Amino acid sequence: MTRPTITAAVAYAAVGLMVLLLTVVLPAPGAFRAPVLPIESGAILEGRVVEVLAEDIRETPVGTVHRTTLRVRLDGRDVEIEHAYVAGGADAIELRAGDAVLVSEITNRDGTTHLIKDRVRRVPLWTLSLIFALLVVAVGGRQGALSLVGLAVTFLVLARFIVPAILDGWSPLPTAIVGALAIMAAAMVIGHGPNPKTWIAIGGTAISLLLTGLMAWFSVGFVRLTGVGEESAAILQVLTLGTIDARGLLLSGIIIGALGVLDDVTTTQSSTVIELRSANPALGTAQLFTRAMRVGRDHIAATTNTLVLAYAGASLPLLMIYAGQPHSLGILVSFDQLATEIVRTLAGSIGIVAAVPVTTALAALLVGSGIVQPEPEPLEA
Repeated sequence: MTRPTITAAVAYAAVGLMVLLLTVVLPAPGAFRAPVLPIESGAILEGRVVEVLAEDIRETPVGTVHRTTLRVRLDGRDVEIEHAYVAGGADAIELRAGDAVLVSEITNRDGTTHLIKDRVRRVPLWTLSLIFALLVVAVGGRQGALSLVGLAVTFLVLARFIVPAILDGWSPLPTAIVGALAIMAAAMVIGHGPNPKTWIAIGGTAISLLLTGLMAWFSVGFVRLTGVGEESAAILQVLTLGTIDARGLLLSGIIIGALGVLDDVTTTQSSTVIELRSANPALGTAQLFTRAMRVGRDHIAATTNTLVLAYAGASLPLLMIYAGQPHSLGILVSFDQLATEIVRTLAGSIGIVAAVPVTTALAALLVGSGIVQPEPEPLEA
């Protein structure tokens, strides 16, 4: 068995054991005692609208109110449910016969009450996921398929370790760091294979994650954010009776949010240095760093803009609300909610910008000194 084969086997085994520990062993029954948050009262059942029995539409001062009486089949039985909503509202669910719905069933001393909660969207979501997976494999081939495996690992670590551990009372920041490092290592080894490019990218990403965490910690304290500027964060604090560190949760979100872009940046810079060395073995450390940074500067411009646009897109309703306020920009940015989004964007962007020279310098040092020998893939004809 050759040395590269042994190295690959050890790398895959280490990643597998790490993922197994975080997603199977630690979340074993009884390990995490995450509380059931009191969001819903009663059971949530899946049903299907059999018939719209009556429908009434009225114009009111609050808008157009729709009131419908539905016959819904739940577990083999038909029940009549009154469903009312204001057109354009958050609960505006227009239903017709055949629609699959989620129904809240609440039983008390006065009897049983049924409420329409939402649509059942499982089938269209699975369909979109399948289309995405097929497109990734069709375009990316084997590497695309491996990236889907890495995506599955990311989901498992988030759903089976990071989220339940924080709900169980673990400190959000260390939990997110451990989970992020596991996601990073697994995604890179699975997606790019155990090779010099991957090891350098992992090192650069780990250092950059540390810098991102330190910058986020400084920024949150410097701006004096509460961590509950977002509505969802405030609701979580109420539901958990303040047992979760809100600031720590904000820091965790910044780190996890920046991780995906860091992966791309560090892998690209590592690959650039290795390809430069392969093309011209006479290039030294300084020359490798200088030339790779030319690519890195372009990457900085692109990825920073990408991160800003991603956060802006996710916060577009919030931006529109603040844009409609009769206050100056200096006043608006002082509000906790908007300041939180700004800090999230800036801290993540700083980590990404730092990742370029950090990873490039690490790769140039290791490759230029001969400590790491490039093993470039053969060029395709």
